[in-house]
Amino acid sequence: MRVTKIGIVLMAICGLFRLSVANAQEIDSDVLRLDLETAVQIALSENPLVKVADMEIEKKVYARKSAYGALLPQIDLIGQYQRTLKRQTMYLDTDMGGLFGGGSIDPSQFTPEELEIVEVFGKIMAPSSDADANEGIQFGRKNMWTGTVNVSLPLVVPSLWKNIQMSKVDLEMAVEQSRSSKIDLTHQVKKAFYSILLAKDSYELFRETYATDSLNLVNIKNKFEQGIVAEYDVITADVRLKSIIPNILQSESMLKIAELQLKMLMGIDAEIPVEIMGSLSDYEKWMFEAIVPSDNNLSGNSDLRQFDLQAIQAKNAVEIQKLERLPTLTSTFNYSYISQNNDFKFNTYRWDPYSVVGVTLAIPIFSGGQRYHNIKQSEIQLYQLQEQRKNLKRSLQLSVRNSAELISKSIEQVVAAESSVQQAKKGYEITHKRYETGAGTIVDLNAAALAVTNAELQYRNAIYDYLASKADLEKTLGYDINTIN
Repeated sequence: MRVTKIGIVLMAICGLFRLSVANAQEIDSDVLRLDLETAVQIALSENPLVKVADMEIEKKVYARKSAYGALLPQIDLIGQYQRTLKRQTMYLDTDMGGLFGGGSIDPSQFTPEELEIVEVFGKIMAPSSDADANEGIQFGRKNMWTGTVNVSLPLVVPSLWKNIQMSKVDLEMAVEQSRSSKIDLTHQVKKAFYSILLAKDSYELFRETYATDSLNLVNIKNKFEQGIVAEYDVITADVRLKSIIPNILQSESMLKIAELQLKMLMGIDAEIPVEIMGSLSDYEKWMFEAIVPSDNNLSGNSDLRQFDLQAIQAKNAVEIQKLERLPTLTSTFNYSYISQNNDFKFNTYRWDPYSVVGVTLAIPIFSGGQRYHNIKQSEIQLYQLQEQRKNLKRSLQLSVRNSAELISKSIEQVVAAESSVQQAKKGYEITHKRYETGAGTIVDLNAAALAVTNAELQYRNAIYDYLASKADLEKTLGYDINTIN
């Protein structure tokens, strides 16, 4: 009865495997095949974070153009309407009436018609008594319309010139941040791709082990039916076969999670089927051809470059604070048309021009010590950046040494694990023959099979550790480590 159940389980699992293969063949034409280079290229073109970083560069380009625009004339067209609620009052002293017809006016300066006008205007404007003079005269109209063209041009503004230099550094910072985001994304894609290869190789290894143990179980079952082996051997082989199923399911789950992470990094839909090309063993052939840098040259490290640009920004900030102490010179030009009326009959309006041109010189004298304290803050910030850079450089140098050491040990582990795999397979063949001839036990056979599985896993894990350490080192150095060829 137990043998029948085992057969049913084997048939069901084989059916699931055949179904998965059939489904894979149906969608084969729609599968996105990926190697490492393709995955990195898609990620660099589709990942939203990279797109945002590229947009930041474009934004800084416009910011720099805007900074240059501050050197050009600023022209404003202004339209204004004012409604007079209470007219302005003007007061005239009594003796001013003499200026308008009764005082010391030389008649020879005017024609007879002009003298008559002056006399009439003097009588109108001159108050008849001190009481009338104290009451004043209200003047102006209810509606005032103004159209103005205002032009301003900075002539000497030192802080403005320094801001233009700052915009150039900001652009360089945006470019470096974009480069940093691409390096970080490439590093994450590599790690995710290597994780998929590890999960894929583990999944295939456990499936192969399951297939091999299934055949062994069938052979042991046949021998049991013939009375050659004991029932204990059937039970032991059945237990080992079933113990592999959780490993298959776990590795399959890890494979799916790793694929979802890679799709997220690549910026593609999670529903798109992908096929990962290659295996971890494919990378072993060029592991020994890669030149691992032994020095601590960090000229390509993006974090240090950003610190250097931040230091330049801090220096420029100090200089801007100092330049704000200097005088500034600006020029202005204003041309206006003004019309004053008591009604809204626009076709009868009379427009009078008014224009003025001037130069403004501003000399900073005292601001409560704000400029001095701002300079001190900027200087302290510069010192902070210098100390932080020293600490970061030490940390990165330690990271380079650790990564190089891990790479070296991983290579040694790969060599040892490869030899261990060969020995474990050879031991399994010998143990299997001993069991076939009755000289060995099922326990020895299971132990030999387990040794092969563990050796295979160690071999693949060693390659993964090498690739992961190499990716970490490339991220720290800021460039890819190429092979000798």
